[in-house]
Amino acid sequence: MSNQAPKNIVIRCPNWVGDLVMCTPALRSIRKRFPDATITAIVRPAIKQVIEYLPFIDAIIEYDKRRDRGIKNYLSFIKKLRSKHFDLGIALTSSFSSALLLFLSSIPIRVGYNRNGRGFLLTSKKEPLRENGKIVPTNKVQLYLGLSDFLGCTELSTRPELKTSSSAEAWVDRFFAEHSIKDRDFIVGIIPGSSFGPSKCWKEESFAKVADALIKIYGARILILPGPGEIERAHAIMQKMKESPVDMDDTIVPIDILMALIRRCSLLITNDTGPRHFAVAFDKPVIVLMGPTDSRHTDCNLEKTIILQEKVDCGPCHLRECPTDHRCMILIIPEKVLTAVHHMIDKFHLTREEP
Repeated sequence: MSNQAPKNIVIRCPNWVGDLVMCTPALRSIRKRFPDATITAIVRPAIKQVIEYLPFIDAIIEYDKRRDRGIKNYLSFIKKLRSKHFDLGIALTSSFSSALLLFLSSIPIRVGYNRNGRGFLLTSKKEPLRENGKIVPTNKVQLYLGLSDFLGCTELSTRPELKTSSSAEAWVDRFFAEHSIKDRDFIVGIIPGSSFGPSKCWKEESFAKVADALIKIYGARILILPGPGEIERAHAIMQKMKESPVDMDDTIVPIDILMALIRRCSLLITNDTGPRHFAVAFDKPVIVLMGPTDSRHTDCNLEKTIILQEKVDCGPCHLRECPTDHRCMILIIPEKVLTAVHHMIDKFHLTREEP
């Protein structure tokens, strides 16, 4: 790299919600390393609200490979990046396409990991950790911070950081008032789906049993929070419940409001999906029901996280749909989740006596 401090930096950010949260420590460290630079993040438009209000970046450029497909749109985007005259490009993602994007944009200094055959597109490349010739699975927080370290950053805290918008907080205030929810209540958020695919999803009847028990034992206020295309799963859970969760009125809240809701929850129970990382960033206890994925990719900042995962011969398979009997998720029974909830309640004093 040049000895001269860059003035105009562009960062290709991850495409998934959880990964985007896990890259915030790297964004923070890069900002502290280059306080006077203008820092622009390239982000998928559907998830830009995750980092939109953070002080680490000055601008966001939206880019979605699926939306902007086709040679004409791609070249138009390249032209847009060239017009910005960036002097440093950082590919946090390890895909070939992210390095190619920086290369075609004529950015003189291009930094990223030397993997997936893209080393020749980068001017400064960091070698990933390998063992016996194979790349060692590393949690994404440390992976992204590895590039910060490579850039000479000295602030390498792993703590993710998010900021909610005032409009999202106002929405939650109104919603809580309409449903007589108080901040001192035991508020439990449930994330029933996963954009990754059905292999990550716990059974609806199991969610229902846990929700019923928490309402009956603790008077919990249950928020079932489906994502796009997951309303039917939310309905199935509610239909199997004997008690009544908070009526969300078939609302699929946008990401900024989801963040604000999770920030106000006492506890989150979720599949292994992006919003689990919102809870970590807001220092909230979270129970993760993990099936087909390797926890080593996300094992960081687990002080208030309990990961429930059963060892099975066929896992972790990382398949979007289970080709057999989905045993990795079925073996996580409601009683194990309730035990984890009781542990969280005792450890973090999540419920309060009525005044």
